[in-house]
Amino acid sequence: ALEDLMIEPKRELVILEGGVRKLRSVGTVQDVTERKQAGVALLESEARYRRFAEELTLGIVITQDGLIKYVNPATVALSGYTEEELLGKPFTIVVSDADREWLLDLHQRRMNGEEVDKSYVLRIVRKDGALRQWRLHTSSIEWEGRHSGYGIISDVTEENQAEAVRANLEAQLRESQKMEALGTLAGGVAHDFNNALAIIAGNVELARQDVGPGHPALASLDEIDKVGRRSKDLVQQILAFTRRQKVERKPTSLALVVLESVRLLRAGFPARLSVDVKCDSDTPAVLADATQVNQILLNLCTNAAQALQDLDRPGAISIHLEAHTQFSRRGSLLPGRYARLTVHDNGPGMDKATRARIFEPFFTTKQMGKGTGLGLAVVHGIVETHQASIEVDSAPGKGSTFRIYFPALDVELPADAAPVVETQSIHGQGKHVLYLDDEEGLVLLMKRLLERQGYRVSGYTDPDAALAAVRADPAQFDLAVTDYNMPGKSGLDVATVLTGIRADLPIVMASGYITEELRARAPAAGVRALVYKPSTVDELCAAVARFANAQSANDATQLGLPLGRREEHDAR
Repeated sequence: ALEDLMIEPKRELVILEGGVRKLRSVGTVQDVTERKQAGVALLESEARYRRFAEELTLGIVITQDGLIKYVNPATVALSGYTEEELLGKPFTIVVSDADREWLLDLHQRRMNGEEVDKSYVLRIVRKDGALRQWRLHTSSIEWEGRHSGYGIISDVTEENQAEAVRANLEAQLRESQKMEALGTLAGGVAHDFNNALAIIAGNVELARQDVGPGHPALASLDEIDKVGRRSKDLVQQILAFTRRQKVERKPTSLALVVLESVRLLRAGFPARLSVDVKCDSDTPAVLADATQVNQILLNLCTNAAQALQDLDRPGAISIHLEAHTQFSRRGSLLPGRYARLTVHDNGPGMDKATRARIFEPFFTTKQMGKGTGLGLAVVHGIVETHQASIEVDSAPGKGSTFRIYFPALDVELPADAAPVVETQSIHGQGKHVLYLDDEEGLVLLMKRLLERQGYRVSGYTDPDAALAAVRADPAQFDLAVTDYNMPGKSGLDVATVLTGIRADLPIVMASGYITEELRARAPAAGVRALVYKPSTVDELCAAVARFANAQSANDATQLGLPLGRREEHDAR
């Protein structure tokens, strides 16, 4: 076997017998085969490591006393600096100002013996100024005989950006699913809750008629009516947020809407809160849904009042309606003429972070039970529906100002014009009305209301029983009124069958959930009018009067009834 020997020769003085001195050479032989092999292996290992480090796409950096002692080519490429520009410099040369202090603090805590994270993400500024994100995995190493820091670098900028996009898409999906669930809930609330509200409102009206003017009970009835109206507004607010309520934009003088809204709001505000209103006479008319504009004012003023209630000083809300001309584009506000509605309060104001989130659904700064976070989201949705723009100015200690810009119409409406309400004398004259609703309380209510107005009413809670009555004597009824959302058969199902029995029978349908699909399908089923259920009592009585009393051919034409069949029915 071949071995590697190391001989170490040396001379030494030897004293022989008789005192003779003599020099002799002595050699030490040592087998160094394993040592030599270990040395070769070490050199090969170092060469392999260096080649690995030089070719690795991950960055490698070694530091001593906070200064860079080694970087591989990948680190050079990732940073944009040359190797010479990095060696001997602190690692913080590439770290952004936002993370530099944090990194130095982390290093100091590690030097103090604390257990700190060994893997973290840093914001990096390349030599060319580009902002990147590096993930740094750190450990300790012996380098040139000294304790050193060792780090492996990976650029995770694109990965984090993709993760942020994915998280944003997931958040949007969750929000969409939440909105869909809320929309489904709103439809159910609009049906069940509005039935109860209609019964409350109708019975309040009947009670007012019973007790007569000047009765002490009228004050209590008025309070019940106020609560019922506030509850109705709550349902409309949810429907507005889910875009499921009926929207009817008409040429409108906003001054009338503002004054009426403030009149209703003042009743619920504390005495120490002042509300100042100014409506300029030259404010242009706009295309708007008065109910939704009322919701805007309700939400903005209610939020302002809640922000002011804890102040030590008197609170004040100012509302100003005026004409505005925009000459150049500002954000989403385009050049043109507008009616500008401004709501300002002298409350505590909002910081920048809060302002950035106020229109987010369910975001609220109020205590649990004090707010849902829907109010301003509803305002934003209504503004978008009206193709308007909204601006917010607010700062801590400076109060809050909301400005809404409604596009002006090229028509002029009288400033003192009152809302036009279609009224007509309601005298049933014995006309026979079929009334169908699965809510028994509502059937009894409408029966009492209509009978007081001179109608004959057959009320049903079972669709099959109502249809059987019509089949037994189709000619006895002058009008059919049906709810839309009922178990077993929907209002459309009932209307289709009724039309098959007697095509000229006017049909009115009531629903708290009127969709575009329902609007499209209703005429084909024979439905002549859709009545929105929060206003069931008033609108339904008006619809009954309009349709049940249509006797002339001209009336039939206006109602869309086939003249031939109507005349045939009259002959019978």
